[in-house]
Amino acid sequence: MAGILHVISDVFAVKVHAVKPHPFRDRRDAGRQLAAALAFLRSSRPVVLALPRGGVPVAYEVAIALDAPLDLLLARKIPAPGFSEFGIGAVVDGDPPIRVLNRAAVERLQPSTEYLEAEVQRQLAEIARRRLAYCGERAPISVIGRNVILVDDGAATGGTMKAALRALAGMRTGKLVFALPVAPSDTLSSLQAEADEGICLVVPPGFRAVSQYYDDFAQTGDDEVTALLAAAASRELVGVAAMENVMKTLAQAMTHDVSIVGPHDNVQRAALIMSDWDVGVLPVCDGQRLIGMITERDIALQTAAGRTAEEIRVADVMTDEVEWCFEDQDTAEVLQRMKELQLSRIPVLDRDMRLVGMVALKDLAPTEDVPAEPSAAGDEEGKEIVRLRRPQSDQADGWF
Repeated sequence: MAGILHVISDVFAVKVHAVKPHPFRDRRDAGRQLAAALAFLRSSRPVVLALPRGGVPVAYEVAIALDAPLDLLLARKIPAPGFSEFGIGAVVDGDPPIRVLNRAAVERLQPSTEYLEAEVQRQLAEIARRRLAYCGERAPISVIGRNVILVDDGAATGGTMKAALRALAGMRTGKLVFALPVAPSDTLSSLQAEADEGICLVVPPGFRAVSQYYDDFAQTGDDEVTALLAAAASRELVGVAAMENVMKTLAQAMTHDVSIVGPHDNVQRAALIMSDWDVGVLPVCDGQRLIGMITERDIALQTAAGRTAEEIRVADVMTDEVEWCFEDQDTAEVLQRMKELQLSRIPVLDRDMRLVGMVALKDLAPTEDVPAEPSAAGDEEGKEIVRLRRPQSDQADGWF
């Protein structure tokens, strides 16, 4: 590949590699090339989601290279009344499933509420049938709070991927990335608003069909999809079994009795609480809602500047970009994340986003070397605050 062009907007970047004839031998080869371009995301432990069926071989290679879990994102077109080939929206697999409608198409064709509801239920039944056929009894992988890479073997109009991205935006994911081996420039432009980042290896002029850019673009069969998903799931189970932690959820390990401060408290009060509890970091809560964290270092930096601890509010010095986990998450997953980010402790939330506890690395892995608490004398090493998330969309069941 001759070079790289970066196309940047305020909140979005598409990394585009120059085109050569038939750049991909097959979908597996495209996946390996795509994985190399996505290597920078490996440390964030993303979930890789494939749009079946053609996206599965591509996504499998990405998941293997990034050591990431692999799952399907099943999306079904909602056909227009009397025109089965023309889509007026889509239903996307999820808990709960998400319906995305094309506003212009619905306003033009005006399908009845009864028709839409019947079609949604019909497509949901087909989604359930396909998931059972492809995945058996394996539960879908949760994407809440996780960085997600959505993969397909290419995109012509991008309608399915756009609907899938719009649905994912309502599932409380972390960073949302789409990844394509090939797509036309106008399709990439239409996807920009739906994701944090997109990566496409080939953006050719005169695009006509995805198949043009593969030596072998034979249809991906159900057996291949099932086999690749099973292989990926087996690899994930082996990795989890090798972890030293055996507890099922954080609720069994975390400390429930947690001291907090409010945003309007002064930092003198925060310092006293830290001293009493012998900790270097405190959650900042508005009621039960976690809004930030404050450390001894935050306080020391402000008081060193000549301000007194009594006059400085917690809200003025706290960090509001907080790494956290859910109380029903698997401890092996959280333990790995804490190791990678060098966290000594992390807040625990329930599914209503309320603070319910704190968990320390020593609670999950007593034999581990625990990073030092942030302190006034310390440097940035061992810092507790890491941002992996973006503000969530409130338009999941909406329009495009």
